[in-house]
Amino acid sequence: MAEEIISLESPIDAIYLIHKALRAEAVSVENMVNGLETGGSLQPFKLAFNSWATALVYHAEQEDQYLMGPADQFQPSEYPEPGHSEPSGDSVGPEESSAADDPSGLMARVRWTLAAQEEEMHRELVAKVEDVLTVLEEDIGTTSVILRTRQHLYRQVVALRIALEDHLDTEEALVVPRVRQRMDEQQQLELARGLLIDQEAQDPRWMMDWVTQRLTPEERELLVKLEDRFRG
Repeated sequence: MAEEIISLESPIDAIYLIHKALRAEAVSVENMVNGLETGGSLQPFKLAFNSWATALVYHAEQEDQYLMGPADQFQPSEYPEPGHSEPSGDSVGPEESSAADDPSGLMARVRWTLAAQEEEMHRELVAKVEDVLTVLEEDIGTTSVILRTRQHLYRQVVALRIALEDHLDTEEALVVPRVRQRMDEQQQLELARGLLIDQEAQDPRWMMDWVTQRLTPEERELLVKLEDRFRG
C-alpha cells in the first residue's frame, strides 16, 4: 500500500495526491485485466479503464498547460555547456574543463533536459492509451473475453502503467520542485485548481471527485481544505 500523504506544504503538493490516485488505479486496472476469465464480461474492465484513461489524459493535458510553461522558463542557454565555461586568465584544455568544474550548472542542464521531455512523455502516454482502446475496439469486437485478447490486453495495460510510473517519477523529481521554487503561493493555487477543477466540463469537479475516491479519509481532508482555498 502506498505511503499516506499527511500534509501539503505547498499548494503544488496536491499533485502528489493526484499521482497517488493515478498509480492506485493503474494497479487496480492491471489486476482487473489479469483476472479476466475466458468467456466472461469485458464491461467492468472497459468502464474502469475508460475512467482511468480519462483522468490520465486530462492530467497530462493540464500539466502541458500549467506545468510545462514554468518548466520552459529554464532555458538551456541559462547554463554553460559542459567544458565551455567562461574563459579565465589561465588556459584550460577541453579535457581539464570538465563537468566537475561546474557541477551545479551541469545538474541544472540535466534537470532542464529531463523536464523538457515531459511533452514527449505525455504523447507516449496518450499513444499507449490508444493502444489499449485499439485492442478493445478492434481485436475483441465483442463483450466477452477470449484468451488471446486477454493476453494482448494485459501486455498493453502493463506497458501503459510502466510509462505512467516513469512519467510521474520524473515529474516529481524534477518538475515539481522547480515549480515550487519559482511560483508563489497564489500561482501554485491557480495551478492546483487547474489540475483538479475542469472549468470546461459540465461537472467541473469530476477530476476532484475521481481523485478523492482513491485516497484515504485523511488525504481527502487535505483536498477539502485546499478546495476551500480555491474559493478564497
